[in-house]
Amino acid sequence: MGHPQIMAGKRLGVKRGLSGLCLGVAGRDTHGMTTSERWIRAVEEACAEPDRARCNQLITRLHYLLSEALADGLGREGGPNFHSWAVWGSRKAGVTIRQEDLDIAVSIAALAVGVVGSVIGVAAGFAAGRWLGWGADFFAAATGAVIGSMIGGLTGRLIAIYRRGKASKLMLRGNQIVIQEIGGQSARFLELLENGATSEGRDAFFAGLRSGPTEKHGQDRLATAFRSYLEAFDANDVELKRAAMIAGNCEIVYHEHIRLEPYIRGAMPSILRRCATQRWMSYTIGERVLAVCEDLPGIATPTAARNWAKFEERMHYVFALFRRFHNAPEVFANPYTEMEMVQLGEQGRSLV
Repeated sequence: MGHPQIMAGKRLGVKRGLSGLCLGVAGRDTHGMTTSERWIRAVEEACAEPDRARCNQLITRLHYLLSEALADGLGREGGPNFHSWAVWGSRKAGVTIRQEDLDIAVSIAALAVGVVGSVIGVAAGFAAGRWLGWGADFFAAATGAVIGSMIGGLTGRLIAIYRRGKASKLMLRGNQIVIQEIGGQSARFLELLENGATSEGRDAFFAGLRSGPTEKHGQDRLATAFRSYLEAFDANDVELKRAAMIAGNCEIVYHEHIRLEPYIRGAMPSILRRCATQRWMSYTIGERVLAVCEDLPGIATPTAARNWAKFEERMHYVFALFRRFHNAPEVFANPYTEMEMVQLGEQGRSLV
């Protein structure tokens, strides 16, 4: 479990990290609350925020604060933890939650459904022309194509507007699910580290996770992930720490994407999934923007996703992303300016 002096230094790092974050609830007495209780209250109050956009921002902020606390506790040299990555996933979700991508979605839907409408119009025009005895099939087909394209385009616009409103709700619910489950367990894990990560503490932590696979609402993958984090905590070799952190991050993201599958698929209409993946799906890390339809730089094997709604394609891309950019400093970057962090803190009643 590591050298006693190193363990003591890590415990001090956790406490410094937690005190630096000023755990507490604005305007409320938090004396007697444990570390995990204060974090969990902050998560609950962020998720209870009725304004969707602000709720997402508060959740993104909490991911950042949890990322920083875990980095202090586990050793920043080991690289980012799940919450470091979740900052950027949550921030990207905010684009849909705020419907900032509505114009793009409308354009893609109008184009895609318009093309379908024109094809149907051609067939209908041929059939109508022959039935009415118009003679010139090309004229009937062209007329049908124009009418079909116009009707299809209008239909596509209406579908996109309706679906983006639904997508906003689904993305926010997914956002809340992740911070509630992983944020809650990370809060317990931070308390474990704060108390020295003793054998008894470790046993109690893992006893608090539900047994069973993710598909049956179990948390076996989370148990595997936090064991990897403890391997990183115990390791003195930097490369071993990084490998353990990558393994833990991949386990958590796999678990969460199983849970988020219905929300992701529900937010992407079937007819538009491939088109949306190719035209507007991207992943942002700090100032770096990566199109998910393109292979990640510096990797010899293909990583591009063709349909983001397909679980296997999504995980293949995300795992490669985690490995490729694990040592990139921008993964730890703050998604907000210092003033924005203060303003979000004032808006959120429960502050960490």
